[in-house]
Amino acid sequence: MGRTVPSFRIALEQEAASWSPYRRSLGTDSREALDRLFNAARSYCSASSNAVRPVRFEGVFMTMAFDHARRLDEVGAGIERLRLEMHGE
Repeated sequence: MGRTVPSFRIALEQEAASWSPYRRSLGTDSREALDRLFNAARSYCSASSNAVRPVRFEGVFMTMAFDHARRLDEVGAGIERLRLEMHGE
């Protein structure tokens, strides 16, 4: 029996390719930012494969949002460490 939903890695690359006209219309800095978003999604391919979604962009977007949330947590923790160091706590 065939698969009805492609693997997440394949779906992610197809999704990235479908955004190439948009990517081409961006400036260099914005293009690099978009590339970073898709690279973040690539780093969570294994986890995303476990959440089979019929709409492939759902998985792509979730990995991007998750990566941002994780990074925001790290930045917040770093700010808190700096605050404690500055106030001698």
